[in-house]
Amino acid sequence: MLEDLRPVRTPALVPAETAALTVNAARERGYLAGRQGLHPAAAPATLAELASAHAGLHAARLPTPYVTLRSRLPDFDPKELRNALSPGGGLVKIRTVRRTLHIYPVAEAAAAHTATLRLRLAATAATVRRLGRQPQVLARIAPAVRAALADGPLGHRQLEQRVLEQPLPIRARRDQHLQLARLAIKWLWESGELAYRNTADSLHRERREFALTSLAHPDLRLDDVDEAGAVALLLRRYLSAFGPASIVDFRWWSGLTQTAITRAVELLRPDLVNVRVDGIPDSLLLLAEDERGLRTAEPLPADHVALLAYEDPALKGYFGTRSRYVDDRYRTALFNTIGEARANITAAARCVGVWRFDRHSRTTFVDTFAPLPPAQQRALVEQVDRMTEFLRSEPS
Repeated sequence: MLEDLRPVRTPALVPAETAALTVNAARERGYLAGRQGLHPAAAPATLAELASAHAGLHAARLPTPYVTLRSRLPDFDPKELRNALSPGGGLVKIRTVRRTLHIYPVAEAAAAHTATLRLRLAATAATVRRLGRQPQVLARIAPAVRAALADGPLGHRQLEQRVLEQPLPIRARRDQHLQLARLAIKWLWESGELAYRNTADSLHRERREFALTSLAHPDLRLDDVDEAGAVALLLRRYLSAFGPASIVDFRWWSGLTQTAITRAVELLRPDLVNVRVDGIPDSLLLLAEDERGLRTAEPLPADHVALLAYEDPALKGYFGTRSRYVDDRYRTALFNTIGEARANITAAARCVGVWRFDRHSRTTFVDTFAPLPPAQQRALVEQVDRMTEFLRSEPS
């Protein structure tokens, strides 16, 4: 949504007396690779650690979180993620930043949920108004949704049918009943009352199921923080995952308003330092606690090659500073027409090509932007073989 990125006047971000730390680009890429699980020398080792390290794993497309984890954990088994997302598991999938599905450790979900809740509910309300109704109508349908799920989870079609079987206290055309029932389900999902899970036995398929959050995730508390505190905590977690980064980057990643972001920066001001990275003209922000890690980070080996997921979170965290990982001349090859990053190949954390797995032929296709040096080419062949074997292991 490029209209969200119109020029704004950005306030002073950190105290004027704070000197900027300057680092070269290779060190900065090595630092981020370590934070995000891609550096062979230092990386998070569990699913929960990786979800936390990325401030939530991007999960809008079915294979994305699986490929994200596989690119960082060579022994990752898809069943691990399915189990972790099951009732009582340590992870939860919810819609948060930019109204997109992300996966979080249960204990870290509240900030992202609360910080973005107002915008997500506003989008649902706007859809109701386009039907010529007021959003309050959803509150009258909500008890029927809760009643339908009182005895346990239901597939989304089954849930819709159970809701429509109940007498709904609304006046609407018959063809609008289903639309409003679906919007009531969405409203409760956005508000946190409903939990979503994909119960399919393959990363290539979806079987959507809804449950009452209180039953599916009894330890999940989405209202433990107020909105202003949630935005500040979300910014802190973003900078821990993606810093050094710019305010434009955070605004793109989060979808939040400039007003909310400015307040969060003010709250975090004592904990921030300015950073300059060679080749990036923007002034970047980093948590002060991470400064030493950035100063001492080791660059990635030149022959380090990784296959990253479609909309991999390592790329999704940036907008204004995308030059850190891709040359301008290759941007149209990396990003599709709506700005989503295709599944891509990185060499020493720079994007050097794209790839895709065809479910029907069960074949991986690779397209590099330019010929690779022999060592990188050998590493690419090895990574393609491993990823293909991984994706073939799941039913089509």
